[in-house]
Amino acid sequence: MNFLQLKQMQAHYIDRGTGTPVVLVHCSSSSHKAWLFLEDGLNSQFRMLAPDLLGYGKSTPWPDTSDPVVDSDLDVVMALIETAEAPVHLVGHSYGGFLNLEAARLHAERGSGAIASLLLIEPVAFPLLKGETHAEEWQIIAGVSRDCIDAVAAGDNEAAADAYMGYWLGAEAWRGSPERFRSEVIKTVAKVAYEFQGVFDLDHSPGDYGVIDCPVTLVRGGRSPRAASVIVDILKNALPQAELEEIADAGHMSPFTHQQHVAALVQAHLARVGANATRTGI
Repeated sequence: MNFLQLKQMQAHYIDRGTGTPVVLVHCSSSSHKAWLFLEDGLNSQFRMLAPDLLGYGKSTPWPDTSDPVVDSDLDVVMALIETAEAPVHLVGHSYGGFLNLEAARLHAERGSGAIASLLLIEPVAFPLLKGETHAEEWQIIAGVSRDCIDAVAAGDNEAAADAYMGYWLGAEAWRGSPERFRSEVIKTVAKVAYEFQGVFDLDHSPGDYGVIDCPVTLVRGGRSPRAASVIVDILKNALPQAELEEIADAGHMSPFTHQQHVAALVQAHLARVGANATRTGI
């Protein structure tokens, strides 16, 4: 097994295939297994690195702590980028997409040349919604975050999961989800509450991401909640080399519900940006 040692915690990750590295970061309440549907298509040309973020999979459970959760999870992504020792393509979904966006911003500010490209599936960069223009979307997602955090604080993880996944899936779809999936979300939702709080505590503007000058593919679902779609539009305008792809009949959870379509987009993105990048300035 592969583990990264991060202060008092360990992060598990898979390292498969050879070639140009691709770091794939999963959404909340998930693990590296969310990306295994891509393995056959990537391993012949790419080195596939996919972590279990802290609190998920085989990584250290997230402690009841005041440590900054986003910083800790970002440490996992940054450590994998260093482990790759080559320009990396970053692929991420939701919270994982947000972490990849942050990693790319930090590397761009350093001028490291470590990031070859990004493919981001509805990254939850909620602070971009602040302000009068997107006040409605901000109020809705802020309410979801507050309901999740308050329910966890009250010891009602089931209510927290209802708030969290009821928003992303719709209340009816969440209630009808398989019991194993529901149980996993309820088990991990305390970590999700920390993630909500950590993301909302940040204050990044669209201009902060303008330094990311590598090829970017942004992916959204045509049936996703409005806030997720608006964030993608904001990033499309902020990132110098961004292209937009939409899966018309998908919602926010497209890596689970539309795997064939997502796999095709990942393959097309990697073919477009090329597998042969040079890393400079590290």
